[in-house]
Amino acid sequence: MSGSETECKETVAKDEEIVPKKGHTTSVIWKSFGYLKSDQAQTSIRCKICRRPVLSRTGNTTNLFHHLKRHHPTEHSESLSLRYHASVSLPSSSSQQPSPTASQTSEVRQPTILSAFSAITPYEKKSKRYKEITSAITYCIAKDMMPISTVEKQGFKKLMSVIDAKYALPGRKYFSKKSLPQLYAECRGKLEEQLRNVTHFTTTTDMWSSRTSEPYMSLTIHYVDKEWNLQSRCLQTAYSLDDHTAEIIAQGLVEALASWGLSEDRQVCITTDSGANIVKAVSLNNWTRLQCFGHRLHRAIGKLLTIK
Repeated sequence: MSGSETECKETVAKDEEIVPKKGHTTSVIWKSFGYLKSDQAQTSIRCKICRRPVLSRTGNTTNLFHHLKRHHPTEHSESLSLRYHASVSLPSSSSQQPSPTASQTSEVRQPTILSAFSAITPYEKKSKRYKEITSAITYCIAKDMMPISTVEKQGFKKLMSVIDAKYALPGRKYFSKKSLPQLYAECRGKLEEQLRNVTHFTTTTDMWSSRTSEPYMSLTIHYVDKEWNLQSRCLQTAYSLDDHTAEIIAQGLVEALASWGLSEDRQVCITTDSGANIVKAVSLNNWTRLQCFGHRLHRAIGKLLTIK
């Protein structure tokens, strides 16, 4: 005979008082159940709502919840809600929860063989993480104009090993032959795309020597973008080994504009110093020349200081 059939055949006690369960109870379900007062041994559980007996093993409240769900859905929902709030508000102090033993702690901290090998295996060069770190180092060298030899210095190697021990730092040849040229190609491609939409521009050029007396010529472009913001970009700084004659400089400037796909007709003017060779070079190209204000101011101050 099932529990439900037994419940139907039991006589419902209408007058006798139902008392709480003896002893300490932790489940919220006992707010809806108890025992008849005459049942001193508390062998037959009674529902306080319908007063029917409910079969249940000692310490098992499954049938009690099932009874509420089947016959008293409202009280069943309330019991579930109370049980949930009771579970989330249980004290979590160390005094009420047993602390893990030494063997349990060591078991938790013990790494697996797979994780141990994974922690020391270097990144593959095609992996996303390897490419991200290499790209960041390349950007740092280019942006801050650091010597490429920095990547082979002990301090930098130590820094990278602490940041990510799985990253194998490439040598200087990799950055000089591959990584930095790739970055230059990307930046040049983006700038060329921007310059295609420029209708008019001006340029600035100057000849200068490095600390080791090596000659260079720089060319900078100035233009206004679509948002009416003034933009300046250094197109190139070229090593100039030949004699600095006007003809050579004139040809170098024409080739520089052509290499960027810039038409001479779109150039409004070019700003230079007052050197005789550069002045003649601009004249040979039939370009409009604007004298450098800073250079002329420097010369004026110099002359003023020589006056006694």
